[in-house]
Amino acid sequence: MTSREIKISKAILDVLHDIDGAQAGEISLHAEVNLKVECGATEFTAVLALCDRQRWVTKVPAKLTGKFKYNINDAGEAARLEM
Repeated sequence: MTSREIKISKAILDVLHDIDGAQAGEISLHAEVNLKVECGATEFTAVLALCDRQRWVTKVPAKLTGKFKYNINDAGEAARLEM
């Protein structure tokens, strides 16, 4: 993981932590992360997928839209504290 990916990952995990158990859609999550670390949609999507592969976030399909919602999980909380 590059330092840039770590920085964006930390911002993703921080935003998910701050919403305290609520779920965030990809668009709103990108908007909040972009306030902390400026990143384009492609870069954000790649790092979000990396967080999903690391199992730091839980990805749940939305019932009506077919898109996904994200939450931070315990592994993500631990990784966030390490970063």
